[in-house]
Amino acid sequence: MAKKTARVTRKPKVTLKPKVTRKPKKGSRNFTSWTPADEKNLRKLAGKMPTEKVAKTLNRSVAAVTFKAFSLRLSLRLAKSNRGRRLGH
Repeated sequence: MAKKTARVTRKPKVTLKPKVTRKPKKGSRNFTSWTPADEKNLRKLAGKMPTEKVAKTLNRSVAAVTFKAFSLRLSLRLAKSNRGRRLGH
């Protein structure tokens, strides 16, 4: 007797559409460039008030203020009044 072999059914190949990569539009970012006056205000406020308040004063995001301060080599760390004091004296 002949052996019966199970017939393997294969799914038909589905052709996928190639992915369309969209190029971002030039100038599509929505941001305000830093003016010399903005930089001057940032230099005045850096380290004297929290970064969130500086950002709100300059109408910018915290990330934008942080990055600009970094690029201008400014510290945003607040100076504490009890720095340098020894405990117990």
